[in-house]
Amino acid sequence: MVAKIKKRWVVEETFMKISMWPFALVTVALPAISLAVCFITAYLFRFDEVNETMCNVRNFVPSISAVTGITPQAYLWRTCIALHSAPRFALSLIHYNYYVSRILYVQPHRQSIYKFLIKTNFWINFIENSCLVLVAYITNRENYPVHEKIFIVFMVTSVCYMLLNTILFNWSRNGVFTETEKVSYWWKKAMFVSISIATAGLLFFFYLHRIHCVVGAFSMFSVCEYVIGYTNMAYNFTAYLDFKHHSFLFAAQAGESHITNGVLVTNNNIKKTKHH
Repeated sequence: MVAKIKKRWVVEETFMKISMWPFALVTVALPAISLAVCFITAYLFRFDEVNETMCNVRNFVPSISAVTGITPQAYLWRTCIALHSAPRFALSLIHYNYYVSRILYVQPHRQSIYKFLIKTNFWINFIENSCLVLVAYITNRENYPVHEKIFIVFMVTSVCYMLLNTILFNWSRNGVFTETEKVSYWWKKAMFVSISIATAGLLFFFYLHRIHCVVGAFSMFSVCEYVIGYTNMAYNFTAYLDFKHHSFLFAAQAGESHITNGVLVTNNNIKKTKHH
C-alpha cells in the first residue's frame, strides 16, 4: 500500500506576532473612541449645526451621520474606519475558515445547511464591512440619498450577520461549551437582542420624526443609532473570546510531512520506518 502523506507547516522564524487581545482591543477602540470624540466635540462646538432636522423641530442628540459628517471630525472618523476595516475583513475570513474546520462537530442532519450558512454568513459580513467603509466616506452632507441607502444595507446586514453567526457558533459546538465559549455565546445573544430592539426603536422614531415631526423623536432615533453602533462593536469584540489563544504571525515556515502507513517523512525529507 502506498503511504498517504499529509503536509503541514512548521514555523522556523517569527518576525512579528500579534496576540488576539491587542488586536481585538485596537480594532474595536478605533471606531469606539473616534465616534465618542466626534460626538463630544461636535456637541460642544457645533451644537446648532449638528442638531438641525428636516422638520425644524428642536433636537438634543445629534445622529452619528451628523457628528461624523462635519469637518474636522470627518477626517478623524474616516481615518479610524479605514484602519478598522482591514482587521474586520480579516476576521470575516478567519470566521469562515474556523466554521469550516468545525463541521465535524455539527449534527449530521444539519451539515448541508451549515455549509450553506457559513458561506452566506461570510458574504453578509463582507457586505456589512464594505457598507461601513462606504457610509463613512459618503456622508449625508455630500450625498444624502446614497448615504441613507448604504446605511440601511449596513443596518440590515449587521442584524442578519449577528443572528447567523450566533447560530453557527452554537451549531459548531453541538451543545458542548467551554466556560469561555459560554460567556462568548451569552454576549453574542445579548448583543443580538440589544441591536434588534434598537433597530425597531430606530425605525419607530424615524417614522414619528419624518411623518409626524414629533418633538424629541429624532433625539431618540439618534440614541438608538448609537446603541446599534456600539452594540455592533461589542459583538465583534466577542471574537477575542473565540480566538483568545490565537495570534497573527509573520514568520518563515518549512514544510513537514507526517502520517504514514508505516512511513514517517521528517522535516529533512528523510524517510524512517515506523515500528509497530
